[in-house]
Amino acid sequence: MAEYRLRRASIEDARSIAEIHAKAWRETYLGVMRAEALASIDLDDWTRRWGERIGSSEGAQAVFIACEGESPVGFARCSRQSNPKLVPLGFEGEIASIYLLQRTQRRGLGRRLVERLAEHLMSAGCASAAVWVLRDSPKARGFYEALGAEPVGVEGVWDIEGVVLPDIAYGWRDLRALCAGAGAVTRSPIR
Repeated sequence: MAEYRLRRASIEDARSIAEIHAKAWRETYLGVMRAEALASIDLDDWTRRWGERIGSSEGAQAVFIACEGESPVGFARCSRQSNPKLVPLGFEGEIASIYLLQRTQRRGLGRRLVERLAEHLMSAGCASAAVWVLRDSPKARGFYEALGAEPVGVEGVWDIEGVVLPDIAYGWRDLRALCAGAGAVTRSPIR
């Protein structure tokens, strides 16, 4: 069984995160998004944007990277909640993105990344969090439901690369419950 570790991303990880992001999109959204849009992802632009996100990580905003040995295989990002539909409902934090290469899925690594985001959000003073999930993705919805998230009654759309996809918000009212199962994956010290 492979050994995975999680650590806080640094600016030097921006290119690896952009590459994982692009590959995960191509694996996940093939048949959902236009093939031309997936093929034309600009890695230099995505690297720049991830560098900006990592560089501005403070407070509730953070990016974590998952490694198999020394090789990055996934990442996740959280922040303070900014969605005007979810703030009034009391969701203080947001799980903004989580992507794993397909070959590393269903091994507990996604669960561990979400738990790590919850730990970080709690350390920044957030007691609750929400995440947007594609409405028509039973696999993604099942993943968050297995982690105790529940639909919060808010729907929206993800307008990406010319495709409009309906999504639904899921939430955790108490992040402590999400962190109770932490520890299945080895973590390195946070940088």
